[in-house]
Amino acid sequence: MGTAVTIGKFDGFHLGHKLLLDKIRTYAEERNVKSICYKLDFGGAAILSPEEQEKLAAEAGIDEFIRVPFTPEFASSSPEDFVKNILIGELGAEHIVVGTDFCFGKNREGNVELLKNLSDKYGFTVDAVEKLKLDGEVVSSTGIRALLEEGDAAGAEKRLGRSYGFSGKVGSGKHLGRSLGFPTVNIVPGESKLLPKFGVYASRTIVGDSIYGSITNVGIRPSVDDGDTANVETFIYDFSDDIYGEDIRVELLKFIRTEKKFESLDALKDQISADIAAARG
Repeated sequence: MGTAVTIGKFDGFHLGHKLLLDKIRTYAEERNVKSICYKLDFGGAAILSPEEQEKLAAEAGIDEFIRVPFTPEFASSSPEDFVKNILIGELGAEHIVVGTDFCFGKNREGNVELLKNLSDKYGFTVDAVEKLKLDGEVVSSTGIRALLEEGDAAGAEKRLGRSYGFSGKVGSGKHLGRSLGFPTVNIVPGESKLLPKFGVYASRTIVGDSIYGSITNVGIRPSVDDGDTANVETFIYDFSDDIYGEDIRVELLKFIRTEKKFESLDALKDQISADIAAARG
């Protein structure tokens, strides 16, 4: 049985990536073959964590999600060897969907034209998809990263097709929020997750099947911590359940302010009240 394959970085699974995924899923369903998302992993922090990427691939109806480290050995393969050994030999591709700017093989010598030239020799078809544009600009992971660095959660959401956020188990904090009257839940994002501009955001928090309004601080909490490990700390409105150890999702909606160090806990408490008012606002 053949397969329908799409190849790329798939950093954010944004709306442009969705076009590729939809095409291989549709092809696979119509011909009763397997759909494969072949992700090239260049390392470093990504818009989505590895777990989020796998989850979204599954939700998109993709049969198999393959993550491949982009090692020097992998990068040294010639374009035709990549087609022959990987796409055909390993994946059994009969249909390949890529963007029009797709490049592959040693020194990025392969392109869509070469891929199409090799299709007759190796017995597959190629669908090259034009880049998606919003507001006159190409939707790209690079552009979304830039928006997140500016704290523009709404702009990132528009291009991702969903809110940017964090998923994980609620961890144990220092319980300072509870003493201030604002008990918080904490998620440690991990090194594989790209962080937005540090600061306080209006947010929503998903616990089980319920959605709650909240505010979230992303950063190092200079008034509380002396270290440099980033944390995602969320105060959920009108919520008092103990959810330590449970899986939740926190989605950022709007940037409110940057992080700053307060001279006293009373000043911090007053600022949190102001942040909540601004977020609810």
